[in-house]
Amino acid sequence: MKTALELISDLARWQSDSAMAAVIASAATGSWDKAEIHALAKALANSGATLDFPSDLPTADLASTGAPSSLSTLLCPLFLRELGFVVPKLGVAGRPAGGIDVLAQLDGYRTTLSIEEARRVLDRCGYAHFLAGPTFAPLDAALFLYRQNAGAQNIPALAAASILAKKIACGLSLAGLDVRVAPHGNFGGDFCAARHTADLFCGAARIAGIAAVAALSDARVPYQPYIGRGESLLALRLIFEERADTWLKEHLDHCHLMAAHVAALHPPAAISKGTLAKLFFENVEAQGGSERSFYERTDTLAQAIQHEVRADRDGFLSIDLLGLRTAIVSANKRNNAQFPDELGVRLRQRPGAYVAAGELLATVRSEKKQTWEHYQQSLKACFKAVDLLNHSSGIEEFVRA
Repeated sequence: MKTALELISDLARWQSDSAMAAVIASAATGSWDKAEIHALAKALANSGATLDFPSDLPTADLASTGAPSSLSTLLCPLFLRELGFVVPKLGVAGRPAGGIDVLAQLDGYRTTLSIEEARRVLDRCGYAHFLAGPTFAPLDAALFLYRQNAGAQNIPALAAASILAKKIACGLSLAGLDVRVAPHGNFGGDFCAARHTADLFCGAARIAGIAAVAALSDARVPYQPYIGRGESLLALRLIFEERADTWLKEHLDHCHLMAAHVAALHPPAAISKGTLAKLFFENVEAQGGSERSFYERTDTLAQAIQHEVRADRDGFLSIDLLGLRTAIVSANKRNNAQFPDELGVRLRQRPGAYVAAGELLATVRSEKKQTWEHYQQSLKACFKAVDLLNHSSGIEEFVRA
């Protein structure tokens, strides 16, 4: 039987479905250590072009392990730019709303860049956000797609290697990781498992010469109320215009703190590159979009028809985030566009709140009547008023003898 390192070598050489299946089966045993995660990450990164920077140029990024409602992959790069870092951000499409597919909602925004284009964007504004694919980490993109189709997306060692591969390909010196912990999480279903995988990720990054820090948070409850690709743009606008409510502002502070922990690994000499809005629009314009397209798109989203979801009884609000993600992803799959935006949800109550029958819990944006009609029952089922909750914000779990 071949070792994990031998299987990784086969994958790098042949890049075939059978080689991918063998690596997945090996990683699924849960026996991989940081050296094996690093070996796979290096093979994935070296399958395409890589960026490199002078040793005295501070480079950083923060990635996430996935799970709906966080804006960390949109906000943390801006905070890192504000702190003086150059931020080359290589990613994959999110489910339902990762950073790159939110930015793709803006007319003209280029999500794929050649190595020359990436360098020009970084030279112009110090922040580039682009997709893994034919140019950068093509084997990582292919393996990620294979994992999605094979139902193998939540194997922790593979998730860690995939994230690290993109940091190696971008020539980073510092890396942060937003580890979102939930039963459907990619780094493990609970804090114990996720903490172990986060430690492996940081160890593998160290082998690659990257200083890393991981922040673990409870992804069983939403981080902020705007869920979906378009809704994430609306949340950004509220932040830029200083109109964020308490819940959204708390999430902004959470992202700021994660970026500060990355910066603390090796603080750069220069800071204060501008406001978040200024830094955001510098990147948008450098990658082919415009400030005007942002405001036009968010105006359209704000005026879209909203369908109400109300409580059917008194009780503590329970929100099924996995169910919400499944419904939004399923609706988007009905559209053949690269980054469709068929549904968006705005939460009107926090999970754990005691609500009365008939109280507004959420509004759902669906620009097509038939989409709402098809998904309304599954969306409404994600919101329940119950007598008891097993977990809530501020309370991770209840344990009884």
